[in-house]
Parts: sequence; structure tokens; C-alpha cells
Amino acid sequence: MHVVIRAAAVNSSTEPSSRHLWHCTQTINAHDSWIRSIAVDSQGHYIISGSGDRSVKVWHLANGTCHQALQGHSGWVRALAISPDDSLIASGGNDNTVCLWQLNQDRPLAILKGHTDSVRTVTFSPDGQWIYTGSQDKTVRRWSAANGTLQTTLITHQHWIRALVLSPNGRTLVTSTQDQEINICDAATGQVKHHLQRHEDDIVGLAISPDGELLVSGGADQKVMFWRLRDGRFLAELDAHSGGVNSVSFSGDGKLLATASRDRTIRIWNMTTRKLLDVLEGHESGVWSAVFTPDHRTLISGDWAGKIRCWQLRQSES
Repeated sequence: MHVVIRAAAVNSSTEPSSRHLWHCTQTINAHDSWIRSIAVDSQGHYIISGSGDRSVKVWHLANGTCHQALQGHSGWVRALAISPDDSLIASGGNDNTVCLWQLNQDRPLAILKGHTDSVRTVTFSPDGQWIYTGSQDKTVRRWSAANGTLQTTLITHQHWIRALVLSPNGRTLVTSTQDQEINICDAATGQVKHHLQRHEDDIVGLAISPDGELLVSGGADQKVMFWRLRDGRFLAELDAHSGGVNSVSFSGDGKLLATASRDRTIRIWNMTTRKLLDVLEGHESGVWSAVFTPDHRTLISGDWAGKIRCWQLRQSES
């Protein structure tokens, strides 16, 4: 059943206060090509970035120095994830593989082979046991995080996969596909429970709130949409940006949502009111990824020019 419930768009045109709540604390000239994916460890010590220059790099968040440069892909690195215990990094690329890395080791622990087209998205299960990958070959695959072996081809869609995300309890898997559809699936069996259609262009970003109640999607149609995860009910939408939305990310406490866009900005939203709190400006090219650190007061973003920016909530606002 297609769930398409009409609701008025949330008016996001009201600009926040001219006094910015967030400010840029450092800029890192990180890569020689675009940064498609950013991750942060659970302790807030490291930034991990993946780039079109085929590298994965690990940075000290405190001072922006490079801790590791990992070379293992023969194509663009499009996707990154870090395991819940921070022991493993998974990177997916245009070479159809996923590399599994360990901090302080320069060679992959394993190279996951099986996809027949670019790997667009990767995530760990909340218990760290499994790695889920989505590809332009239209499949979602589940791999053992312990040894990198393929456990199953979980889902085969009709179109290639742009994004996937797991619920905090690991029971629900959500994918977005090239036909502008969101699929809410059983993470164990791959059974599709709900098909959601409302976006009018590619759905590039997905996020689930920390309490597992809310699904958020961001698209090239410049919209951010809110859905109830348990049944796919459409709740509301934001006219969020003047360019396509590339990434959506919750803070760990679920109170804030960051949206990153081709319009070169990041926007911070209050999730209680769904009102715009701040517009973060400074990137000179489209922003592909933005994620909060565990303290909820720091945001890390990566752009098309290969730069990472670190943003902090001003002390008086914390």
C-alpha cells in the first residue's frame, strides 16, 4: 500500500535570529576531491571522512590533524559507518566493494565483495554484529562484521538504492531508491512493510530519531519530510533549502535535526517545534554530509571542495 497523506507544509521561510547560535571553530583542508560521507566515533575523539580521491581519512576532532590516511579503494568512497563500539570502520565505494578497517591499522581487515555496482550506503546494526550495504545493483546485503563474509542478499529492489538506515532497536530497515520511493522493511527478513511516495526527486538522506518513532527523509526536491516509522504515516514536510537536501541527521538526544544542502548551507531545526534555529554559512560548495558529535553541541560537515568544517554551539546557548 502506498502511504500518501496530504498535509500542509511547515512554513520554514521565517528566518532565525540574526545572531547565530552556532559558529565555525575550524576548517580542515581534508581531501583533493569531494567528501561524500562523514562519521564521528561515539566518544567524539575522531572524524572519519570518505572522498572522491579514493581515500578514507581519520582526523583528531580536537585539533584537526590527520591521524590516519587509509588507502584501499580503487574508486570513489561514497559511504562510511563506524561500529557502535568504535572498533571498526566500514567504507563503500564505486569499486563495488566495502573495506573493513580498524583504527591504527593501515590495511583493510577485510574487503567485502559481492555487489556488482557501486556501493552507495553502509551501516552497522546497533549490536555491531552485522553490516548492511545498499548498492546501485539494486540489492541490500547483510555481512558479518566479525569476518566480512556475506550472510544474505536481504532485499532486491526494482531500482538502485540511494540510502538506508536502521532503527535503534535494529528491527526495522529503511531504504530509499532511485524511483523516489521509501521502503520500510523488516531488518531480519527483508520483507517490505510500507512503500512511501511523496518526494518529487531523488531521496538522498534518511534518518531515524533516537527514540525510534520518527523517520526523516531529505531529497533533491529541497524538501525534508517527516513520517511515523511504525506505519509509514506522513506527518509533515519542510521547504528546507534552496538546493537539494543531501543529508539529514539527528543529535543524539533527538532534540535537533541538521540538514545539509547543495545550497552550501547547513540548517539546524528544533525538533519540538520543527522551527528553524540557525543557518550555518561558510562552505564554498555544496555540503554533502553533516553529523552531530555525541555532546550535541558540535557538528561536523563535509563539502564538494574536500573541506571539513567544525561548528560549535556558543557557550551561552548550551
